[in-house]
Amino acid sequence: MLLLNYDFYDIHSVITMLRAKPKNECNFEVINAVLDILRTPQIDSTIENNIIRKRLKKIEKLDKDDFLWVYVDNIYTYGWKVIKDDACYSFLANGFQMMLEYAESGEIQRLEDLADAMHNIPIFFADGCKNFKKAVKIQFAHYDKTYKINLLKELSK
Repeated sequence: MLLLNYDFYDIHSVITMLRAKPKNECNFEVINAVLDILRTPQIDSTIENNIIRKRLKKIEKLDKDDFLWVYVDNIYTYGWKVIKDDACYSFLANGFQMMLEYAESGEIQRLEDLADAMHNIPIFFADGCKNFKKAVKIQFAHYDKTYKINLLKELSK
């Protein structure tokens, strides 16, 4: 499924909330919803606005105070662009898969740390970051050092 840059900003908001409230009872469903969207193949030329928000609205346990922005459907009249690079979707999907595994196994600190490392990645994709690898290495430095991993390499698979 192709997303607009504004959907990537919404993914940024999701990751920021996962970082802020890693123990939230709806995190598993939120992560799954975004992961499903990121992994859905594009089958036609239709682009749906607010897809992240629409999917999250369906989560019954979603904290309406924490996710207030989900209940506003934006009408994009200017500055939108379609993100077509499959690598962006794969990179984010791999990150959300890791977050899902941490949520399932109860590794709350690791979920929080991964969300902290990843929260700006959707913005880099939405805004067309010129030096992506350098920016990501800076974002991932603390996580890589703490968990002895090369997160850029792991998420690029």
